[in-house]
Amino acid sequence: MLANEFQQPKYLVKQSGNIKFMILVTVGTEQYPFNSLMDWISLLIKEGIINEEVVIQYGASTRLPDNVRISKIIPETQFKELVKQASVVIAHCGEGSALLLEEFDKPYILVPRTVKFHEHVDNHQLEMADELENQGVLIARSPADLVKFLKLIMISNGSPNFAEDKLLCDYLGDRYPSKDNNKLMLICSSGGHFKGIQGLKEYWQTYSQRTWVTFKTGTTNTELSEEKAYWAHSPTNRNLPNLVRNLLLSISVLRTERPEIVLSTGAGVAVPFLLAAKYLYKSKVIFVESKTRIRDLSLSARLLRSWKALDLLIVRSEAIAQLYPEAIYIPTGNEQESAKLGLNDVQITSFNETVLISTPQNIFNPEARKLKEDFQQLCQDDESFSKIIIDMSNTEFMDSSGVGALVSCLKVLRQKDIQSVKPEPTELVLWSVNPQVLSILKMTKLENIFNIEPATRTNRLSRSKNSRSPNQSNRFSGILYRFYQVLINIPVLCLFAYLMYFLYPAIELDPRVPVHPSVRSFPKRLIDICGSLVGLGITAILSIPIAIAIKLESHGSVLFMQKRAGLMSKPFGIWKFRSMVKNAELLKQKVTNQIADSVDGSSTNNDGGKFFKNSNDPRVTKVGRILRKTSLDELPQFWNVLMGDMSLVGTRPPTFGEVGLYELENEYTDEKMTEWSRLDVKPGMTGVWQVNGRSSVKSFEEVMEFDLSYKQNWSLKNDLWLILKTVMVLLNRKNSAV
Repeated sequence: MLANEFQQPKYLVKQSGNIKFMILVTVGTEQYPFNSLMDWISLLIKEGIINEEVVIQYGASTRLPDNVRISKIIPETQFKELVKQASVVIAHCGEGSALLLEEFDKPYILVPRTVKFHEHVDNHQLEMADELENQGVLIARSPADLVKFLKLIMISNGSPNFAEDKLLCDYLGDRYPSKDNNKLMLICSSGGHFKGIQGLKEYWQTYSQRTWVTFKTGTTNTELSEEKAYWAHSPTNRNLPNLVRNLLLSISVLRTERPEIVLSTGAGVAVPFLLAAKYLYKSKVIFVESKTRIRDLSLSARLLRSWKALDLLIVRSEAIAQLYPEAIYIPTGNEQESAKLGLNDVQITSFNETVLISTPQNIFNPEARKLKEDFQQLCQDDESFSKIIIDMSNTEFMDSSGVGALVSCLKVLRQKDIQSVKPEPTELVLWSVNPQVLSILKMTKLENIFNIEPATRTNRLSRSKNSRSPNQSNRFSGILYRFYQVLINIPVLCLFAYLMYFLYPAIELDPRVPVHPSVRSFPKRLIDICGSLVGLGITAILSIPIAIAIKLESHGSVLFMQKRAGLMSKPFGIWKFRSMVKNAELLKQKVTNQIADSVDGSSTNNDGGKFFKNSNDPRVTKVGRILRKTSLDELPQFWNVLMGDMSLVGTRPPTFGEVGLYELENEYTDEKMTEWSRLDVKPGMTGVWQVNGRSSVKSFEEVMEFDLSYKQNWSLKNDLWLILKTVMVLLNRKNSAV
């Protein structure tokens, strides 16, 4: 049943009982820690997803789960026995792991290491994961993928293809036949590289005089029991003593054997042997790049190529062949169409009293509405959940509508809790929030509202899958952003970060986040700084008579500050000269709202709609009416512009009461923008709405049309024209500024 359901694009997996099995987790014998995977296992144990025996071969990892069986290194024979006993296997995406698990009829999933978290020397495993995934092997790039895997273990895995390499054997046999050469030396590491050279058996068996150089393991010792073999020193990565020992070994072995052909399938151990073979003993050196190298050569191949130590370089990827014209491209024979079946097809799954819902790659207008609909449907079900996890591991980017979707989900959940009269509110947790999305949550202060699980960090996409940004940021902007993020948390040095923000407020956003072009326009920021300085000069001159007039008429402060929603709903305090009585906010409910939500005059809420306006508001003082008529009450907003919270020209800054009523279902313009879309642009002191007779506006839809037209037609030329038009409107005695 599950196998059939898995083929659907979306379904809900429900499982009442816990899975009873022994899980084997292995990270191989790499010298690098795999602490992220250890954190994921700890989290899954804490959440009750895993509650049975767990055996971990942790290698160099330093953070380990509690109450599990652990071993740093497990002998190969014992390891194979554990694989036989295990119900499922979770392994790092190494060639050796994939090849070993191929031999067993066990459900398994591979987790690729990444340089970003210091888990490997390069991103080779990310590229390998892409290739294996195309062959049908399950790959986990987030803890949510492990959850789905553990709930779907009845699904059979495909097997990676590391079988006999006939195409390559035929090519080598034609180019370097054994009848023309007597001695052959085979050099590789253990694991996948050893398996790769075994796939060339049809070729190297034609040489009666052959020698092996590899690492001594249970497998290599058994397989080469009847071969002449030399054992290299391991490990080699970042291990200078072993590098020197292997160099000395290479000189000794090559002096003894004197091979005419030296064939290697890679790894760092081969470098000293191939250099010595080429330059000391004049052997012909053949380097066969691994099948799992998809985007670029391995470090070993790049070094040997740069030192001109290779007579023949064979690659298995057409993309690499295009980068290195001298390389010979031999197809692997595995170039089938990518598998359509994967964990990404599973959007919702449940376990115990927890439900997990995965978000799409981008959360823009249509995806935001779909996410809210799915979440509403989930909350309308009869089942009661104690926790809902939003898995964002697949989400690269989101805009203001994406922010609105998350806020809407939280509102829907709280409303359900109230209706259900639950003693404790349902917990809402975000998993695997990537840096781009996190920068938006930090900017909007939503990181303090949503519970973001730090143990679920991921970002395990290869360059090919990670180059999907709608906004192609340059490297310099990325460096500046990271520099700002470091400085902002350092005492004293944070002053430099504040200066960077003052000159370019967009620096607080990850440069990969696709925002409206006006947000990252430095010329627009220069106009804002110059204009606000002039405006503050005028404000300083007029502030004294305005302050005296305000104080003479009514009690209260001269300035009024109100929380408003800025870019993507970022909160900020907007400043005005007070134009109302002291307790105006408390009296608001007694005032009729003249602005409707829609053109038909309807209002959909008790607070008077999504936008509040009354031309004869009794709370406005006599001085206040003059200030509003001349727009002098808004002069202090030049400070907001100077600080980067607002712009001289933009959309109208809404209150959070208004934003709280925004709906994702309503669509505007041909691009089907939502009400949240107006927050994609930084709010301004003036804009299309202000210069087109704001007092004549009778519906929120008109406000949306004005703001969205500014967003669609923005340009610096248009900004300058709106500034000029604003001045002309204010100088007109019959202006509609109120």
